[in-house]
Amino acid sequence: MTKSLKKTKETFNRGNLKMIALFCMTLDHFAVMIFDSWMKLYDKTSIEYALISTPMIAFRLIGRIAFPIFCFFIVEGLFHTRSVFKYSLRLLLLAFISEVPFDMVLKHTFWDIHYQNVFWTLFLGLITIYAVDGIFKKIRSVKALRYILAGLTAVSGIYLAEFLGTDYGSIGVLTIVLIYLIGEEQYLFAAIVNVLGQTIELISFKESDILKIVLGAFSIVAVSFAIYICRRITNVNSRKMLAGVAALSCLNFIELSALINMKLFEYYDGEKGKNIGWFFYFFYPAHLLILAGFAKLVGLY
Repeated sequence: MTKSLKKTKETFNRGNLKMIALFCMTLDHFAVMIFDSWMKLYDKTSIEYALISTPMIAFRLIGRIAFPIFCFFIVEGLFHTRSVFKYSLRLLLLAFISEVPFDMVLKHTFWDIHYQNVFWTLFLGLITIYAVDGIFKKIRSVKALRYILAGLTAVSGIYLAEFLGTDYGSIGVLTIVLIYLIGEEQYLFAAIVNVLGQTIELISFKESDILKIVLGAFSIVAVSFAIYICRRITNVNSRKMLAGVAALSCLNFIELSALINMKLFEYYDGEKGKNIGWFFYFFYPAHLLILAGFAKLVGLY
């Protein structure tokens, strides 16, 4: 569980950080839905294209901050929620509700069976770490059995995300699992899960070539090194963020901009803060619908 910091004027509570995540996510989706569609109306060598692409890149860099925060609070939710079952049902409900708005924004269609919204990733991440946490707590006498079962469980959750084609895929669930494991100071096990999880991302349902294999091997080593570095970071929340962002950077180096979360979470005080409740969850499908409607209204797709 997260250790509380000494209260200062500079601390952030859960409500503060969730609002930051929503703001960053909105900028990111605005860039994808509006700027990206707008850019396609112009030639890549035109001045208009360059003028639009500049704020788009800025918005997308800021947008990278959001997902690691969501992942962090999935792990926090495991320890703070009164009922993991009810929490998982809320995530599952939002996954179904958000699918049409998500596909409208990302795929310009009402339903795309091959690509699922981020709530599916968060749901799978939660049930995966819940199962792993249960194995750690209930199987204490046989250490080897405990780690074998926990490893198989983690890998199953990671594989399922890739199989279902969820947003962020296997790396999204791996991020949640690593944040959980670093919080539990399971560094060696985290490194092993990283190797297995990234291997799944590398080979599952994708055409492999030499460059992909080389980059995949580099990513495995880089994230394992980040996990090793975590031991040397004093603040537990910054440790978790380093591992999570390192994993996400396997997808795209642009994710490295989320390293700013390491600094933000130095000031996380562990307090609940203002209760934004269902607003936090329903904001996701609502803002996607608004963006899709606006883009359609102005003829961007």
